Amino acid sequence: MSIDDIHSEVLRVFNDACTTRAQRPVSAHGYCPPADVYYESDTGEIIARVEVPGMERDDINLFVDRRQVIVRGERPFPVSEGRSYQQVELDYGPFERRLRFAVDIDPDKTAATYEQGVLEVRLGLADRERGVCQIPIRGEREP
Repeated sequence: MSIDDIHSEVLRVFNDACTTRAQRPVSAHGYCPPADVYYESDTGEIIARVEVPGMERDDINLFVDRRQVIVRGERPFPVSEGRSYQQVELDYGPFERRLRFAVDIDPDKTAATYEQGVLEVRLGLADRERGVCQIPIRGEREP
């Protein structure tokens, strides 16, 4: 066997291994989108910026639950006829990102935009007009 034959055989084995591996369905394990959160003193808002590139705005769900913001969605794996992957490093699949805060969030004062793969959520703080609330303490025999 010549050097050229050995080289060709090594390339064939390498290509077969990569192509076979890449043609198998890639399991979407999901991911956790990165986020930045900061308080903006001039507006009195908390700003959360979540990176979810490659998604349509309508495929992202956003919820506010008292002291947390929940971002849900699914980043689909790009399937295309005749495409064989040699390497897959980007994350795909369903995701849920929860951002927790030490203060209550007012959903009526919350607005979100999605541009260039970044979801920006502007969170208004809930008013604390109620002040101190007394909590009754029950005895051992009381229901």
